[in-house]
Amino acid sequence: MKYVVRDGDTDLSVEVHRHGAGYRVRIDERWLDVDLVDAGGFVRSLRLEDGSQFSIVHHQEGNRHEISFPESTVVLEVIDPLAAKRRGRDDEIGATGAIKALMPGRVVRVLVAEGEVVRKGTGLLILEAMKMENEILALADGTVQRIFVTAGQTVELGVELMFLE
Repeated sequence: MKYVVRDGDTDLSVEVHRHGAGYRVRIDERWLDVDLVDAGGFVRSLRLEDGSQFSIVHHQEGNRHEISFPESTVVLEVIDPLAAKRRGRDDEIGATGAIKALMPGRVVRVLVAEGEVVRKGTGLLILEAMKMENEILALADGTVQRIFVTAGQTVELGVELMFLE
């Protein structure tokens, strides 16, 4: 997965791939092998390839991530270019269309029901990918005609999640 991470006025290109039990992460031109383990609640254990290990606290609100290390706290905005690209298609699909998975992941929660009328920007479902929860939003006003997934289901890239009319 490719992201843009904004730290104040600085944008960093970040790429994350599963690598064995951990992750291979590219920040701009530097590659790192890291392990990230959920230690309960907002606490994570982060181990870098050089063996250094940190206990961090991670709070997320939308795209805003606050990460507290023992010595400091950083606030980052994580931008998913796929989500931004999808938002740019609003005019192309109008008020109808299939909502598809733009990444492989697991459906955490379906937020709407078939027959429900939704407005543009309404949360439709939560898709977890690489330990991050992504809220999939309605691209236009419409009615949920069909829901093809359930909570807990794993989906692949391009799978239809629901259909709005």
